[in-house]
Amino acid sequence: MTNLTNDQNGAAISRAAALDLIKAADSILTTDLSVEAGKARIFGAIYSWWRLVCRTSEAVLLLTEQGFTAEVGPLMRNIFNHAYAIHWLADNGDAAIEALAAKDADDREKLCKKLEDTGWVRAAEFRAELDRQTAAQPTAPVRTPTEQALHGKLVHELRNVFDMLDHYGSPDLYPVYAHLSALSHTSGLTARLYLEQADDGTVQIRRTAIDLGAHADVVQVALSLLQVATVVSPMLSGDPLRAAIDQATADLGVAGVQLLPVRVK
Repeated sequence: MTNLTNDQNGAAISRAAALDLIKAADSILTTDLSVEAGKARIFGAIYSWWRLVCRTSEAVLLLTEQGFTAEVGPLMRNIFNHAYAIHWLADNGDAAIEALAAKDADDREKLCKKLEDTGWVRAAEFRAELDRQTAAQPTAPVRTPTEQALHGKLVHELRNVFDMLDHYGSPDLYPVYAHLSALSHTSGLTARLYLEQADDGTVQIRRTAIDLGAHADVVQVALSLLQVATVVSPMLSGDPLRAAIDQATADLGVAGVQLLPVRVK
């Protein structure tokens, strides 16, 4: 039976499991990481996303321990999105790495163009550096029509979270992302976070945010950390996070649960 429950007991179990996974991840960075044969390229693409999930998760645990609630929404959005994308990247391999590189190049070009269009003083410097980096990149591979279609599809999925989720049979998770997005942007939700309507119809101001999900953030942090550890550990020689993964799986009561969804489209 799962212990991923949105209550104090579930939060305590999730917090402990999350901290253990973070500690295990940190511990293997004190040695020279040895990557399994054939996994170096994909691990190089995933490493920073993995560290971002671990470090951001640690920040959420610290903040929630200090009584912050809705304020961690933007951090949770980052964790949720990157944890899912780590699995997506590992699952799609070299094609996903090429899609990420293409999106990155496009994003940098768009930013440079905006700097130029808005008259930033250092726009020319940014353009020169971008041109230097672009020139240093290998020539784009020649793709068959089928490969090009897949490339376009994967680039699109990086830009559209719903489609990434949908193609892995998880469209029901999109409302979570949408909710966290509302906490990350100027929205009606953030405009009423610190207001509460009294029984007499008047609106009262609050020092802290209204309760939006009790302990859900801590529970999600533990689940996300378990997901990314499950992807990353087999890429490293000796599967060094396996003991922590197995312990967290048992503590969270998710043995037999499909943590990493299978692509369906």
